[in-house]
Amino acid sequence: MPSVLVVGSANFYGRAVIQELCAQRDLSSDTWMIRGVDKVLPELALFPPNVIKLFESVDYRMGNLRSAEFLEQAFGDTQWDYVINIAEYKFGQTAAVYEQDVRLMSLEVARLASKYKANALVHVSTAHVFKPHGSPNTPHVEDDAMEASNELAATHVRTEQELQMCKGRPPLVILRPALCYGPGDRQNVVPMLISAQISHATNQPMPILWDKDLRVSTVHVADVARACIQSAKWIATQNQESFAVFNLADLGDTTNAKLANAVAQLFNVKPSFQNSAFNFIAKRLKTSELTEEVNESLLGPWMELLTQHGIANSPLSPYIDAEHPYCRLEHCPLAINGSRVENTQGLDFKYQYSSVSPDTLRPMIDEFQQLGLWPTSI
Repeated sequence: MPSVLVVGSANFYGRAVIQELCAQRDLSSDTWMIRGVDKVLPELALFPPNVIKLFESVDYRMGNLRSAEFLEQAFGDTQWDYVINIAEYKFGQTAAVYEQDVRLMSLEVARLASKYKANALVHVSTAHVFKPHGSPNTPHVEDDAMEASNELAATHVRTEQELQMCKGRPPLVILRPALCYGPGDRQNVVPMLISAQISHATNQPMPILWDKDLRVSTVHVADVARACIQSAKWIATQNQESFAVFNLADLGDTTNAKLANAVAQLFNVKPSFQNSAFNFIAKRLKTSELTEEVNESLLGPWMELLTQHGIANSPLSPYIDAEHPYCRLEHCPLAINGSRVENTQGLDFKYQYSSVSPDTLRPMIDEFQQLGLWPTSI
């Protein structure tokens, strides 16, 4: 009987993992034990009805993930086959919040996974931790040097390093997703989607910052979920102290232009890349100054658009925090090589979403509209 504990199961990554686990369970003749834990009830997480129904079929427990006592209860007296830690963060938090929600919580999960003799531990980090190298469009591989460009990245780097050194830990996989999109995303590509919606409503071109050819590697959340599960199964068959790290990025070699064109086609608008003079100025602005300019130009029109469509409250925002990787694209291009996970013998993983496109983005808008969070004018 496979047993899986998902820490952070009611967020963007977590719901996708629960969906994939339930799909594999329903195709299996075995009895599965799936437990999800998080700080919010699924009914309050703005999930569509079909996802809420899936959560009703698993053992879900709500509690404070910062609490060592709650995490201990979440593990219970079960020897878990696989523990998947995907507790999510928000951009723009303080160093103290990241320390608590990323590093300390992850180390506690690792300690408990060791205590309860889990067969495998999967930790979801981020691919936005690499030191820029001489060729900005050469994809980073897993063994490249890391360098934190902000406090969030610094916390991820420290957490990865300390997890590897944890005494007695189970076999460990660290996954580093590139810019992730798909149903449930609210902070990665949503600001660009909102910009396109505003352009559609105003019949104006969609302004795009930075050079067309800069890399901004992407990955669909369903592929991240499958990688979590497949890598857990694989590492559990390795030696007790085994460790592996995998970048997660589709093989579509996404550029700034490719991402912008996919979004623009979805909304039937034209992308307008800023001229060299504008980008020359933008490069010299502080990240906070640049994001303030962008945010001020979009927040007002978005609120007006929501009001026109009778949407009184939506958690979706065009706001781009200074820690959002896209804000530093000119300084830190997001070129990620995600092929190792496909090429690892015995892991049995292939990307199902080869590249970002209007078709892969459309389900995000459909779900937002179903939930009454997005205008219905496209």
